[in-house]
This record gives sequence, C-alpha cells and structure tokens, in this order.
Amino acid sequence: MNVAENLAGIAGNEPHAPINPVVSVIVPSYNRGYCIAQCLRSILNQTFVDFEIIVVDDASSDDTRAQVLSIPDSRIRYLAHDANRGGAVARNSGIRIASGEFIAFLDSDDHWQPDKLAKQVESLRRLGMQCGLSYTWLSCVDDAGTETLRVNPEIEGKCFEEMLVSNFIGTFSNIVVRKSLLIEVGALDEAFRSCQDWDLFIRLTKRASVHCLREYAVSYLLSVSDKNRISTNPRSVIQGHRRILNKYAVDYSALPLPTRRRALRFFMRIFADTGSVRDTLAMGLKRLHCGFSLGDLKNSVHLMLRASRRFLTMKMHAFRRA
Repeated sequence: MNVAENLAGIAGNEPHAPINPVVSVIVPSYNRGYCIAQCLRSILNQTFVDFEIIVVDDASSDDTRAQVLSIPDSRIRYLAHDANRGGAVARNSGIRIASGEFIAFLDSDDHWQPDKLAKQVESLRRLGMQCGLSYTWLSCVDDAGTETLRVNPEIEGKCFEEMLVSNFIGTFSNIVVRKSLLIEVGALDEAFRSCQDWDLFIRLTKRASVHCLREYAVSYLLSVSDKNRISTNPRSVIQGHRRILNKYAVDYSALPLPTRRRALRFFMRIFADTGSVRDTLAMGLKRLHCGFSLGDLKNSVHLMLRASRRFLTMKMHAFRRA
C-alpha cells in the first residue's frame, strides 16, 4: 500500500513537533472535510501539549487534505491512502508510525474536552503498567449538536468477561492505551469493518486492567445522516457481530452461565434491531439451552417479534425505492 506522508505544520510561532511525544493521537478520516478542522482544534486545545497528531486520510474525495494542511501546527502529520481501505487499516497505518508512549484515537466528527488527555495520562502513569487502557464517559450529540444521550459506565479493573458481554467502552474516541500493549495484542484486526473497536477492546482487556475517567470528556456524534458511518449500516453491524461471536466462541462458551446469558441477550437485541430474523432466532435458541426464566422467555419472544417487524419494514422500504 502506497501511503503519502506530509508534515502539516508551518514554521513560525506555533508549537514545534515533539521528537518523542508522550501521546500520539490518531485521527482516521474519510470525506469529513466539513468537520475535521473542528476535530483537530479540540486536540490542539488540550491542556496537555506533549503530543503528535497523525491524520490518516482514507482516500477522501473531498477537501479533507486542504482542511488539514490549512492548520498551522507542526505537531500535525498528514497521511493519505491511495485507496479506501476502511477504519481498521487507517488506524493501523497511524499506529505504525506513531512515536508516543500512549496512543489516543479521535474520530474526525467527534470532539474532546480540554483536559481529557491530561487526566487520562496522569491516571495511567499513577496506576502503573498493569493498567493498559483508560476510557471516559460519553456525551452523545445529534447532527445539530444537541445532546441526546449520556453514556456513563463505571466498569474498571479486570473486566474481560464484562467486555465479552457488551462493548461498554463504546468508541475509539474516548480511549488512551499504552502503545506497547497495543502492539502486543496485534493492533486492529483489519478483517473487521464493524465492531473493530469492540474486537480490539476484548483483546486489550484480556491482557490488562482498565481505568475509567468518570467525566463526560468526549462529544460523540450519533449521526443518522452520515452515509460513510459503518455503525448505521445494518448489514455491516450484523457481519461485525457475527465475527465477534465466531472469533471468541471459546471465550463465550467458558463464561459463567449467568454472564453467558447476558451476552446472548445482548446479541439477540442487536440482531433484532437490525432485522436479522435468522440470527435473532439462533441467539434465542442458545439462550434456551442455557436455561431460562419466564422473563427470559418473554424477552426472547419480544425480540423475535421486533426482528420480524424490522425485517418487514426494511423490505418495504427497499420495494418502494425500486
């Protein structure tokens, strides 16, 4: 893969690029020229300043490059893929050239609060090498910037089993991870287009403990209009969750029975919401094999009906578009 690399900084009074930065911030982007400058400013406005920013442009056809290169700060580096390869490949491209002790990610339509990096780096250093990952709470906003949801889990420490149940961390944009740990687990699995974050978090939590910064330090866009967002594509969501189930089948089978039931309920809900009747039924049957209560049975029936309605709705929309 040919990758073009350019320094986006302009000499002058702006901060100089650190030779060995503490943090490398990786920003993957595809056709987000309309918002990437605001994203980068939220990094440059951090109270913690010992970082580099690596923007990986995944073959955008808009003005992403011009927007990045217009920002006069030598800490910004710009890489361009010559073909669109997806978010996992873009993040791995950034990881390969990152110089920092820690790696942070920020999606190009998300934003940070000014003290996010400072507090997470301090926490990781204070907790020592056994703690490999820090994450924050999320303030979810819509396309108009209005807060619609707050995500505030308090799970930390050794939490591999909880991570198998569901992706409680939620997104790349709120984590800081030790680069050594990231390399140890093999970085991102490029076979994943959806659930690539969850797959990585599962492998990270299997090796190290986790810290939770109980602050809404990330503004996370929940967009329904962005056609480039994989997480809103039902087919991609279904394929991603199938991959998780297959890749970690042994780990799921080893979970304590109550935890396994919770995991199956989570997958059943995801498949129901995406209209995959077959997958919803498969998860329901597995729940039955694990033993169930009357409440479990009612929930399973409810989710099967939801999957059927969602499937019929999608078919009607496709018919009307034809």
